[in-house]
Parts: sequence; C-alpha cells; structure tokens
Amino acid sequence: MMFENTLLSDPVLEAVPLAPEKKEPVALARSEGRVELRYCQKESGSKLAHLYQRGCGRVRFPTVDHAEYPEAVLINTAGGLTGGDYMAYQISLDEGAALTVSGQAAEKIYRSVGSTTVIDAEINIAKGALLEWLPQETILFEKGRLRRMNSVHLKAGSRLLALEATLFGRTAHGETLRSASLSDGWKIWREGKLVWFDKFVLDGDLHAKAMHPAVLDGAKGMATILIADDYADSYLETAQEAARDCGVRAAVTSRDTLLIIRVLAENGYDLRKALALILTRMRSEIAGYPVDLPKVWENQ
Repeated sequence: MMFENTLLSDPVLEAVPLAPEKKEPVALARSEGRVELRYCQKESGSKLAHLYQRGCGRVRFPTVDHAEYPEAVLINTAGGLTGGDYMAYQISLDEGAALTVSGQAAEKIYRSVGSTTVIDAEINIAKGALLEWLPQETILFEKGRLRRMNSVHLKAGSRLLALEATLFGRTAHGETLRSASLSDGWKIWREGKLVWFDKFVLDGDLHAKAMHPAVLDGAKGMATILIADDYADSYLETAQEAARDCGVRAAVTSRDTLLIIRVLAENGYDLRKALALILTRMRSEIAGYPVDLPKVWENQ
C-alpha cells in the first residue's frame, strides 16, 4: 500500500558519498609583550616616572638594600617565545638617573613553523645617566628563529653597560642546532650620530657553520658586553685582565668611547661563569667600589 506524499529513495543518490567538510586552517596563538620604563632623578635617588606593560611583558622591582640605584627585572609570562611572537622594550633615563635592568630567567626561543621571533629594545640615556642592561642568556632551540635588535641613543656624559648572551641549544643536554636562524644586532647613537652598528647573522645548519674558525670556532655560547662612556678607554686595562682571567676565550676592543668585549664558551655553565666574573669587575670599575651582580643572577 502506498500513501500519498510518501518519498521514494533514489538508489543513485544514496550511492554518492558526501563531500568531506572543508575546514579553515587554525591560526596559531601568538605571544606579544611590551614594557616601557622611564626613570628620573630626585633628591632621594632615581625614581620610576613611567611604567607601561602589556601582554606577556611584565616587570618587577626587587628591593635591594645594597644597591646605589634601583633594579628592574623583566619577565616574560609566556615562559618562552616562538615563531611570530614579538617582544618590545623601551627604557628611558632622564638626566642623572641610574638603573639596572635584568631578566628573571634565560629567554627561550622555541621551534618555529616558519615565522621569526622578534625582540626589539629601544634605549634612551640622557646626560649624566647610567643604564646597566644585563638580561640573562637567550637559549636558541632547534628550528628556532630569532631577530633581535637593540637601539641605544646616548647623550654627552651618559653611560651604558650592556650585555647580550646566546646559547646554541641546551648545552647541558648535548643538543646541537642543525636548523635554526639568528640575527642579533646593536645600533648605538651618540648625540644623534651613529657610532656603532654590529650585526651577527647565522642561518641554516648552525652547528656546522659555527665550527668554522672565522665564525665561532666550535663554541656553543657567545656574548657581547658593551661599555659606552666618555672615559671608556680608562677601563681598558681592567677589561683586558678580566678577559684573561675569565676561563674562556675572550677579547677586548677599544673604539673611541666604546669598549667591546667578546666572549666564546663551550657550554652554558662556562659562559655564565665567565660573564659573572667580567660583569662584576666592570661594574665595580665603573662604580669605583665593589659591586655584586644583580640578585637574579646570583640566584641561578
């Protein structure tokens, strides 16, 4: 018996499979952070005049009884950076102010699927001001991609002690980087004139390329320490002695109002130990009395 309005199945249509559902590609979450600091000089010492923090960029201000000037500790709440992530720092010191900036921990540049991690720092130091830029080391992982540029604007009588250190893999685990990318640079202006432009670029099989004597000669870690001071040449002897005593390969170049110290090490432990010695001596030389490392360095 057939009822009116009964729908009959079409055997041909039933045999045709449904087209698979088209899925849009999922956008990967990216980390972005920004920290802005400005310090001014008051009768009671250097004081925070401006603070801005956004995204994964944060800053803390530890109480340091023995320090002549304040410390600011930069924090990446993302725990590390990967391709497409962006971190920006802007540090400004008014006339006569002083500040030490360090990092809570080593920055980690993780595997990228193609994009590059970008870290930019813009530093402005007014007349008679002193900035110590002392982040802990950056660890570049396999397939990590990093582009970092530090831009520094100095005025007459301003001073800078700055460090950037990089490890190629977790050396304590015996890692080697067969595919990674690093572009690491400095631009320093004094009174609006570019006085130093340095850029280190290494891409591809970093382990093989780093073995070349003209590149890293097999080193797994490197660091650059910069001292910008009207009287930088007066620190040359102390810097040379520190380079000889630090236990790894290190050398010093004097260029007008700049001292450049290059450091190469076979592993992260030796690099950190060497940097601790050099920084302690140079900080003390600049201050004119014994100065310890920032607390975050001492606690590692």
